[in-house]
Amino acid sequence: MATSTDSPRSASSPFSGWGLTLRIFAALVLGSLALFAVFGTGEEGVRVWIRATARASVTLFLLAFTARPLRQFLRNDATRWLLANRRYLGVSAALAHFLHGIALVWLYQAFPGVEQPDLTTLIGGGLGFALYFAMGLTSNEAAVAALGKRGWKLLHTAGAYWVWFIFTLTNWGNVPLAFEKLGLGHQVLYSGIELALIGALGLRVVAWLRGRGAR
Repeated sequence: MATSTDSPRSASSPFSGWGLTLRIFAALVLGSLALFAVFGTGEEGVRVWIRATARASVTLFLLAFTARPLRQFLRNDATRWLLANRRYLGVSAALAHFLHGIALVWLYQAFPGVEQPDLTTLIGGGLGFALYFAMGLTSNEAAVAALGKRGWKLLHTAGAYWVWFIFTLTNWGNVPLAFEKLGLGHQVLYSGIELALIGALGLRVVAWLRGRGAR
């Protein structure tokens, strides 16, 4: 989710470095409590929490996933900040997904009538969770030293693309559902997320081809 050379120049700022991660996680927790206050802790409330944490996770993931190619094409303060804080946004995404995982376990354990995930979903999604958390736990210089730059890069590159694949596949399944049973707001939301995910991959491919051509 972040290269081993990332080093935010303004880590002392509350909106940079680990301070940024702390504030995002605090916002996620407070937002979760607010959802429970409104929707309760029954099945509906847990499902709302699942959707909210998934959307938070994919948004933060996309910011980290596109930080470098955006910086390559747009040289401004926003992309400089984004690239400098890619590591901390990536860890924040993993924390959001950790809450998402808790919400899923809660749903399947507390409400026996809920349809259980099939084996393919458990394996593919489980691997996604494992890689997501592994990237989050190794987003520090000590992990780079322990794994070696090559091993560290392999983990984060493979992990990022697998997480992208799971997000894209899962959201793709929600798009027709939104058009069949849900309102316009959900239709726009799920379609927008899918386009953002596909666009993010396209941006990375174009940036890679541009860098390859320059070399």
